[in-house]
Amino acid sequence: MAPQGGYQSPSNPSPVSGPGRMSKRTDGVKKQAIMDMPNAEYGEQKEMRAIQGAAPMSASMPQVTQLDAPTQRPDEPVTSGTDRGPGVDRAAIGIGSTSADQTRIDAGQVAHYLPALQQAANMPGVPTSFVRFVRYLRSFN
Repeated sequence: MAPQGGYQSPSNPSPVSGPGRMSKRTDGVKKQAIMDMPNAEYGEQKEMRAIQGAAPMSASMPQVTQLDAPTQRPDEPVTSGTDRGPGVDRAAIGIGSTSADQTRIDAGQVAHYLPALQQAANMPGVPTSFVRFVRYLRSFN
């Protein structure tokens, strides 16, 4: 049976916050520790600490790899994930097809609109660039 009446100790977190500078979070969210910037210029560290203290963050910051750090994948070629050089190409890692394949796919999708585009290209006062664009699209059919 739940106690009734009399003093009841506050639950954690506390139910009421103090005023002004004495205020504290009462929702139970843990604040992330304030982190220091590596290689901070004069005054930047103080500014960064003030920014972090103003907005408590619940998630930790991702680990940043320095630009001059040694590689974390020594057996993987630098060109891995591109369509040139050693290593797997973009299709092998599921990034997409080559640009020529994508152009054919796009042209097939645009072919549905080609009659309306041709009609618009034949209207007076249409910019020459639009007419050239429609001719370019027709070259894929």
